[in-house]
Amino acid sequence: MGNLSWDTDDEGLRKVMEEMGEVAECSIMRRHDGKSKGCAIVTFASAEGAAAAIEELTDADVDGRKIFVREDREAPGATTKPRALRAERTRAPRAERAPRGDRAERAPRAERAPRGDRAERAPRGDRLPGTSVYVGNLSWDTDWRSLKDAFAKYGAVYSQVKSFDDGRSKGFGIVRFDTPEQAAQAISEMNESDLDGRQLMVREDRDS
Repeated sequence: MGNLSWDTDDEGLRKVMEEMGEVAECSIMRRHDGKSKGCAIVTFASAEGAAAAIEELTDADVDGRKIFVREDREAPGATTKPRALRAERTRAPRAERAPRGDRAERAPRAERAPRGDRAERAPRGDRLPGTSVYVGNLSWDTDWRSLKDAFAKYGAVYSQVKSFDDGRSKGFGIVRFDTPEQAAQAISEMNESDLDGRQLMVREDRDS
């Protein structure tokens, strides 16, 4: 589960998940100091239970936070009928954010940077296995430029912060490198490092 309240513990989360089906394992991911990272992995005894959780609990309120639920594609043997679920901490629900009228006005579309200037996209055919890195727990203030700058010393050639249709960050992104060795070094040295006030979660990107 993602976007969890810092007050949510394993037992409380398990009770919520058991409403969808039998839970084999429920574990909130934590930092070295024991504090919650705001996300968790839940393994159901059946694919049906996991599918029900994805369908029924995304945007559900748990301890005052709207949680986000998706399949954990890192789980061994993960298929289109998932048993394991994972998600990263997402932006606070709309009800907790300032009313639209109080926000700074967004620049008209014509004044914003063209799509080609937002990220230096590498052709899919040029990518090598192990050169793509997943970066989670991003600050809402982090854009593709600052993300790429953070990984520049490891030889980053491309970066992208994933976003919803309305442009809001999903809180995670992708960084690519020329070689698997560069990517491995970035994972080793940047995981749990700080960027824009958030502790990064860096691992190999297995979805690209």
